[in-house]
Amino acid sequence: MKSPSVLQGEKGSIAVLIAFLLPVMLLMLIMIVNINHLVFTKLMLQNTVDACALSAAAVQAAGLNEIADLNQEMAKENKKILKILTSGTWYDYLQADNTQKFFYNGKTGVIDYIQKYQKNANTYFAEQSDVAAQQVKTWNFPQTKLVARHDKKRLTQLKGHDKTANFIYYTVTPPKGSPVPTLNWLDPDEPKYEGDHDGALDIPMLRTVPLPGEFKILEKMEKTSPTYADYEITMPRHPFILGDAIFKDVPVLKARATARPAGGDIYRGKPEYKAVLFR
Repeated sequence: MKSPSVLQGEKGSIAVLIAFLLPVMLLMLIMIVNINHLVFTKLMLQNTVDACALSAAAVQAAGLNEIADLNQEMAKENKKILKILTSGTWYDYLQADNTQKFFYNGKTGVIDYIQKYQKNANTYFAEQSDVAAQQVKTWNFPQTKLVARHDKKRLTQLKGHDKTANFIYYTVTPPKGSPVPTLNWLDPDEPKYEGDHDGALDIPMLRTVPLPGEFKILEKMEKTSPTYADYEITMPRHPFILGDAIFKDVPVLKARATARPAGGDIYRGKPEYKAVLFR
């Protein structure tokens, strides 16, 4: 058995050892906490930017679905005018032209309005997609900065496709015949020549053989450029939770994510777009 003096000496050695190890253990604890904080912040940044990209892509998908749905309506109106124009022989070219202008005339036609709504959706939903992404960022990490790496002004580039509308029409003489001088009327006593005259003689319109005609009518819009939401989020330098004097500041942290609408088809009129995340 050891003597009391030896035991007392060993206790003193353990106390000295603990005194030396305690700062090291505390330093390691601080390091572990800060590393965990760094990893957790990085993961939260990635999750946040993923959510931002998905939210933006979901709004983009809604916009593309709106355009695709309007494409269906445009195709229906195009079929209507094709059916009307080919239903018979038109009285003259002007009558056929007025009919097609009812559907599309560049200002007030039905097809023209549909195209106008598509263009508005192309820009409106592009702007709102970024609003949604910024809102998600604010809810999760208000102290960060979110930057879009994609076109925020439009969803896609749209290209119009026309369809030829063939029809048949008569050529006719003017509503009034060629001017006939009053002095050359052969029988002034004829009842049709009674009263004041302007020197013109009304005669029946003379129809010629039917002629073929055609109009180019807008039928569909096609998506010709990719649509996606690409975002980068940045966390500025900030102090560590513990041991800031030792480890200085947390470095600038960044994360990036990309999402896109997929599954639909504007040209074929399929409003089935959904947001898909990819890296």
